[in-house]
Amino acid sequence: MRTSIAISVVLTMIAAVPVIAQETTPGRFTMTPSGEDMLRLDTKTGAVSRCAREAGNWVCKGVADDQSALQNEIDRLSVENERLRAELARAGLEAAPGESPQPDASRSWLPDDVQVEEFMSFFKKIMRRFKQMADDMQGEASPDRP
Repeated sequence: MRTSIAISVVLTMIAAVPVIAQETTPGRFTMTPSGEDMLRLDTKTGAVSRCAREAGNWVCKGVADDQSALQNEIDRLSVENERLRAELARAGLEAAPGESPQPDASRSWLPDDVQVEEFMSFFKKIMRRFKQMADDMQGEASPDRP
């Protein structure tokens, strides 16, 4: 009788080992109650979903994750940065990563002779008009002028 009790206890313990192991070993997902809903955490990816009953079925939808939003913005800015560097290279203003672009020595920021002449012509027109306006105002102010 004692041996049958001992055998029963041993068999019960052997049968209980897988159940105990399942309780202590976490699965891929963990569920946490949140009001009437549940939050599901994917322990491998870190993604969080909100699970709720809809039309009698449980439906899980992803929760917005600040980290993924930040990573998306970093990726977008990296692509834009590469595009802008390519534009600078085409314009002859190449820069090594981490430094600001320097103008090409052959491309001066000073205007060339044609641009200076265009500006001088424009400036002369303005000065002639200003002188004419001043003369007209002076003529209106002095009564002895015809």
